[in-house]
Amino acid sequence: MSKKRVLTVRHMEDVRDDHVARYLSENGFEQTHVNPALGIPMPDDPDEYDALLIYGGIQSANDGPDRPYIDEELEWLSNWLSDKRPTLGICLGAQLIAKSLGATVAPHPRELREIGFHEVTPTAAAQDFLPAPSYFYQWHREGFTLPDNCELLAESKLFPNQAFRYHSNTYGIQFHPEVTRPVMKDWLNHGSTSLIGEGVPSAERQLEDESRYGEKMGSWCRNFVNNWVANW
Repeated sequence: MSKKRVLTVRHMEDVRDDHVARYLSENGFEQTHVNPALGIPMPDDPDEYDALLIYGGIQSANDGPDRPYIDEELEWLSNWLSDKRPTLGICLGAQLIAKSLGATVAPHPRELREIGFHEVTPTAAAQDFLPAPSYFYQWHREGFTLPDNCELLAESKLFPNQAFRYHSNTYGIQFHPEVTRPVMKDWLNHGSTSLIGEGVPSAERQLEDESRYGEKMGSWCRNFVNNWVANW
């Protein structure tokens, strides 16, 4: 029996050993990487893949006029989702899924950023997703409205819509459960100019919080990935 194939969409130059990639490998899935931002486009034949994983990036889902690959990705994604295939979008990936389903992606009304570890609270629909309030890593300035025909699974104080489910096997997650400590250090090093503004903790504070919450976040991510792939 051939391995199931996951199409992984990246928007940055890094190819990292994060929690989601690691747990997919542990489950025996083959991962194929594309990166529209670097000129590696979405594949012509989506039927070659069993599932889709979309990572984050510095781009916005609204960047189509300046970054045409964003609109091309949205069109491709809309066609993919119409077949109700397994999909996971993280941060920008979640925003792209939301927009392709008709939702709005926009900055916080007070131009606030959600960076560092923040408490995420489950909704009544989230018993099999997030059983209790937990702290997750965040790094974003935009959020999304809840698309039609989706279940809201998690909320936070700054950006109310933190996770949603579309049908039974598509998830949009605003926070970053995939981030390991080495990835976080790299982000803090290369993204230091983003660590400004109301409520944004220092790099030192974020690393302290990772020591407090990182192991639990990784454990949640493993359970989530295992449950997600079990429904394919």
